[in-house]
Amino acid sequence: MGAEATLKPGRLPVAPGGEARTEIAVRNNGPVVDSFALSVLGEAAGWASCEPAALSLFPGQDATAQVLVRPPMRPDVPYGPVPFAVRVLSSEDPPGSVVEEGVLDIAALPLIAADMSPRTGRARGMRASRHRLAVDNRGNATAIVELAGADEADTVQVLVTPAELEVPPGSAAFARVRASARHRFWRGSAVSHRFRVTSQLAGEDPVSNEGTLLQEAVLPSWLPKAVALTAAAAVALATLWLTVLRPVVTNAATSAGTAAAQQVVHQALQAGTTGTGSGQGTPGGSASPATSPATSPATSPATSPATGQASPAPAAAVPFAQDLDAGNPTVTAPAGHSLALTDLVMQNPAGDQGVLTLSRDGQVLFTEQLADFRDYDLHFITAIMLTAGQNFQFSVSCQNQGGKACTPTVLVTGTSSAVS
Repeated sequence: MGAEATLKPGRLPVAPGGEARTEIAVRNNGPVVDSFALSVLGEAAGWASCEPAALSLFPGQDATAQVLVRPPMRPDVPYGPVPFAVRVLSSEDPPGSVVEEGVLDIAALPLIAADMSPRTGRARGMRASRHRLAVDNRGNATAIVELAGADEADTVQVLVTPAELEVPPGSAAFARVRASARHRFWRGSAVSHRFRVTSQLAGEDPVSNEGTLLQEAVLPSWLPKAVALTAAAAVALATLWLTVLRPVVTNAATSAGTAAAQQVVHQALQAGTTGTGSGQGTPGGSASPATSPATSPATSPATSPATGQASPAPAAAVPFAQDLDAGNPTVTAPAGHSLALTDLVMQNPAGDQGVLTLSRDGQVLFTEQLADFRDYDLHFITAIMLTAGQNFQFSVSCQNQGGKACTPTVLVTGTSSAVS
């Protein structure tokens, strides 16, 4: 009674992103016309189907259906042997339904993508510009990626560290790239040098990322102008001293010396006049001269600028830095202090999908799509100010497929100042 089913073949190789087919043969062993519904069970149920999905058979009749397997190219698709089954459900005799089992051999297939930031770097002379290479693995197996830098014109030396990355499925890894010119020049306009960094999987075509080194002259363009202006200022100051200031100072010193000398002579004459003459009642008619001490010019003591207490020096601003993420989403200005936020560095290393929002006490200041950046720097001339008790908040609306958590971070830096 019921149904009889057979998979041909029962073991099926398939690669992520590809398609494989097998047949299931169904026989109606019952005494009446029956309809059999076909469905795939197991881990492959989400990306496998039967065509047609149902068979209607007379007693003793056979028929076949195609089982199509299309595993997606996703990190959560396992590789290796994966069991599956096809259920043949009888509508007339449910206890006579059968389940036929098979095995999928899913290939291990890493799939990488690479991105370098910034693409253009500046360096003076033979110094190096610094870049960062992000390698994503969107396949279902760990990728061993070899990295190398090159320059066809042989004008740039490119160093990639490390030279090999191991990237698990669904993750990203990073390497540092330094590009430096092989020759320097002293003056002139900046020169552009193109280079590339390749990411190579064994047996696959390399992924290439282009970059540019903007090499600047050793002597900056403003230096000759600055030297000329400094020399002109020195000549002008020397001329002013020799023609104007020095004669004025000399005349003032001479006049002051003459006035002082005249005052001393005048005081000496007055002293001589009052100290000579005949003294009465003294034998010999002589008298001892009366000398009066010379009176020195009156000098007034220096007046102090203030008699009160000196005002305290303002408190110095103290640098601070804090990482914000899902587990630590808030910066709060402590009591008696204010925070000045001057720099934000947003990072999305895993290439998540969604929206990142930064706000101050509930007021939205920035909204960024996670898909638009890996590294994003913001630097403010006018700082974002937080008074005591105010919050600067980080939040993420995650839109990853398959429920994968978002892991962006924001580095907040600035200064903290005490408020009197």
